[in-house]
Amino acid sequence: MECSKAREAMSAVLDGEPAAATGAALTAHVRTCAACRRFLDGARALAALTHAAHTDAPDLTADVLAAARTERHRPDPWTSTLRLGLVAVAIAQLALAVPALVYGSDEGAPVHVAHEVGAWDLALAIAFVFAAWRPLRAVGLLPFAAALSGGLILTAIIDVAHGRAVALTETTHLLELVGTALLYLLMAPRARPRPVLRVVPATSRSGVV
Repeated sequence: MECSKAREAMSAVLDGEPAAATGAALTAHVRTCAACRRFLDGARALAALTHAAHTDAPDLTADVLAAARTERHRPDPWTSTLRLGLVAVAIAQLALAVPALVYGSDEGAPVHVAHEVGAWDLALAIAFVFAAWRPLRAVGLLPFAAALSGGLILTAIIDVAHGRAVALTETTHLLELVGTALLYLLMAPRARPRPVLRVVPATSRSGVV
């Protein structure tokens, strides 16, 4: 029997697979071939080490899940500040929405137009509160808020430049801009220190040093 075929058969047997050459021929070859005996001894030692590694490796599933939960719920002063800022903007936005929505008064605009403007301000205030409550679920709000605040600021600048609006009254649109900026900062990814997961060897857990 050739050494290559004998070693292939020995590897298959150690792996629990069917071997092409087994039985007396393989046994006889191993007895007479020193190189194949060394190969067999090394393969057995490697198989034993692999089995021991799989058997003694600690199950870190619970530790990893606990670390992930801790990281998710870990207090973040920066995030808390941004969320409080969004709530403050929402309250101010709601205060501006009440006169237009309830009384139909918005700088001389028709009642229907004032009601629509108030409804927009109310919807945006609610959206900011929702973003502060569930930051991870409010990603889709950012494009809408950015487009709305950008459009309002642009039209305000144009109207003030042409004398169709008073600059002081148009400063209320800065609320939408501030809310959009806070929303972006809340959504923007930030580098956070990763939790250190301490791996305790199985030998230490069993008391064997």
